[in-house]
Amino acid sequence: MRVIKLSILALFTLVCLSCSSQDTETYWKIDNIYREDKKPFIGLTGAFMQEIIDHQFHFIKKGDSLYFDLPEKFQVDTKNFKSLRQLHITDRDYYEMYAQNFSSGFFKIKFKDNATLSDSKNTIIEFKKITKEEYLKSVQEVINHQKSIEQKVNSLKSQLEQQPQIILNPVKKMSTKVAELMNNMGEQIFLNIPTEIELRESGDLKNEVFGDIKIGTFKDKSVIYDVDHKENDYGLKQLTIWISSDSSAFSIDRYLADQPNLKLFRRDGNNVVGYDVGYDGREDKAVVQSYFCLKYYKVENSHIFIYADVFRSQMKNAPNLEEMNKILNFNYNISQNISVKVNN
Repeated sequence: MRVIKLSILALFTLVCLSCSSQDTETYWKIDNIYREDKKPFIGLTGAFMQEIIDHQFHFIKKGDSLYFDLPEKFQVDTKNFKSLRQLHITDRDYYEMYAQNFSSGFFKIKFKDNATLSDSKNTIIEFKKITKEEYLKSVQEVINHQKSIEQKVNSLKSQLEQQPQIILNPVKKMSTKVAELMNNMGEQIFLNIPTEIELRESGDLKNEVFGDIKIGTFKDKSVIYDVDHKENDYGLKQLTIWISSDSSAFSIDRYLADQPNLKLFRRDGNNVVGYDVGYDGREDKAVVQSYFCLKYYKVENSHIFIYADVFRSQMKNAPNLEEMNKILNFNYNISQNISVKVNN
């Protein structure tokens, strides 16, 4: 009888320990991201990887569930964790997750970065285990830092209201010709464009490099045309025409509302010019990251975006406001001389 009681007690203890183990909380924060072969990231890939670090991921593990507090509150079930989309990192399909595991105080997420031109594609996001006290302190520090950044960005936006950096020249009327373009379904679109430019379909280069169309709208069902000018070539800073047959609606008002760091300099209906304001961590201050101009048309089944942005980081002597204004005015003047041809 005593043996039976001891057996029951031992079994009960094991069950309790098992339940306790399942309910134990552990605390984790993002620590590093690197190629599996330890080779350095190349080109823009490094910037994309830094974006992942900048999300400041913090989560609490309880059983098979990960409860994230940063960059926002959401939950991931490790049994069904198959894609980086579940981390709210990106919707880019070319980040192909293939493994995740906990071991020796580290949590590793492994994925293939199919966007890179490097031979080394296997990439690891590494989290480290920390104490509850370290976790709470770290989360609060991130929140305080984010509030400080927001205050600095808002202060700069107010300053731009009083002291604009953009200087737009009067638009010069240019002679035009008709350009016949096509959307991804082969439907024709006719635009009046300046005679001194040509439109060249650029393939998917900008989609591959930047993911979604840079004005934050449609990635799929798009065709991209670059502006070629005989005398001026500003590369990726040059005006671009994006045509998409995506069935989603587009609203300039909604777009601007969803981009709180954009500050308008000028707006005329669906025609806007302004700044993208951001934060420079090295200098610990808010900065104007880019000047942009955007013009939007809806033609039958097609959204047409005439868009350009000039980033301070693209300038040889950043920030070079004079050069940025020069390129912005070039792009803006051409965009103002582009219109949809109305059939008579």
